[in-house]
Amino acid sequence: MLPLRVRENKIKNKIYVGSGDPLYSRISDYYQPWYLESRKSLYIVRSLNKHTMSNFNLHILEYSDSENVILCEQKWIDLIQPEYNVSPIAGSSKGYKHSPESIEKMKISATGRKHTDEVKDLMSKNRTGSNNSFYNKKHTAENI
Repeated sequence: MLPLRVRENKIKNKIYVGSGDPLYSRISDYYQPWYLESRKSLYIVRSLNKHTMSNFNLHILEYSDSENVILCEQKWIDLIQPEYNVSPIAGSSKGYKHSPESIEKMKISATGRKHTDEVKDLMSKNRTGSNNSFYNKKHTAENI
C-alpha cells in the first residue's frame, strides 16, 4: 500500500498533496542537499529551501494500492486544492503554465541547438506510420 501524503507549510498554511513509493525514499529526498539543489524548479522544493523542513508538517491522508494511487491523489487535489500542486491533474504537468520569463529562458537555451544526423533519423523514424499524429487522417476540403 502506498501512502498519500500532505506536506503543510506551518508559516504560510500552504499544502502539497503527493504520493511516494516507497514513502521513506521520498521523505529522505527532502533532507538531501543534492535533491533540494537539483529540484529548485519545483514550487514545494523552493518553499522547503526558503522556510526549512522544521516549518513543515507531514500528514498521511490514506493508503492506496499502486493501481489507484493517482485516482486517490486526484481526489485529494480536487478536495483540498493545494497551493503547492501547480498542476491540477495528479501525475501530470498538464495545465501548468510557464511564466514569460521561463519561456524566454527556454528559448535562449535552445538557440543554436543542433541535432546530429543520427538523432534526426531516429526522430523521423519515430514519427512515421501509426506513430504520426496525422496517421490515417485527411484534410477537409475547407482546409485544403
